[in-house]
Amino acid sequence: MAYSLEQLQAYVATVEQKGMAAAARHLGKHVSTLREQVNNLELDTGLTLFERLPKSLKVTAEGEQLYTYAKSLLKESGHFQAKVSSLLEGVPDSLVIGIDASVMSKELDRLIADILDSFPYMSMQVLQGDTIQVRDWLLRGEVDIGFMIGIINVPQHLQYTTAYKFEVTRVLPSNWKLPKDDNQRWLADRLQLSLSFIEDIGFADADVFSHRFLRCNNAQQMLNLIEQGVGWGHLPAFICGAAVERKAVQTFKGAREVFAEWPVDIAWQATKAINPAMQQFIDGALEFEDR
Repeated sequence: MAYSLEQLQAYVATVEQKGMAAAARHLGKHVSTLREQVNNLELDTGLTLFERLPKSLKVTAEGEQLYTYAKSLLKESGHFQAKVSSLLEGVPDSLVIGIDASVMSKELDRLIADILDSFPYMSMQVLQGDTIQVRDWLLRGEVDIGFMIGIINVPQHLQYTTAYKFEVTRVLPSNWKLPKDDNQRWLADRLQLSLSFIEDIGFADADVFSHRFLRCNNAQQMLNLIEQGVGWGHLPAFICGAAVERKAVQTFKGAREVFAEWPVDIAWQATKAINPAMQQFIDGALEFEDR
């Protein structure tokens, strides 16, 4: 016996709307069409689904049981149709995003949530690592798209665009006494903390000028060490802003010093076609404001 989705829709709507006239209005059908679909479903199943009263319908015990299964089947049919539509639109079965842990934010979390809402039948995996890890994941094809602090020499196999830029600041433990002449040379004898990817891309000389230094692959870890008085370092201002406000750390800048802004890039393999989910990530990240 074959039952059509239209029959099940008519039946479920009649149960939920408590009558055929209301069900027909709900589905945008003529009452006669809906009545025929319900009657045919009863004939095809051999079950009496409704007790016909003079001015109303009453769902039978068999009808109550069948309603639950019909409702579930219609829901699964909706999932099937949505998946077909996703395939026709070029939505991938899965999306893997590699994110530099140093640039995680609530805005990024909201963007990921929006993508999941837009593509409910797509699975997603989010990997977190340092800047170089994200770059390597991209090069090996382990992630579809990356979000990371910009690197100077972008491999030719990668395509990228800058999402936003952020200010860099020099951060010191709060209990360090600052010099009166605001000359940064006094820091050369203090332990400097530095993000490890800076050395990996060959720019350590531009960042490190202390005689002693410690590499960190995570900006938040680096901030925590500075709060504990381990040493000083250069960090994104947005990461240490709250710590500065509560006076857990302090900032220091020489009178003639100028700190460069760093970019945060969206990157993907140059040969990879951009699918709708990737495009939504790119478009959403490009709306982020400089920090």
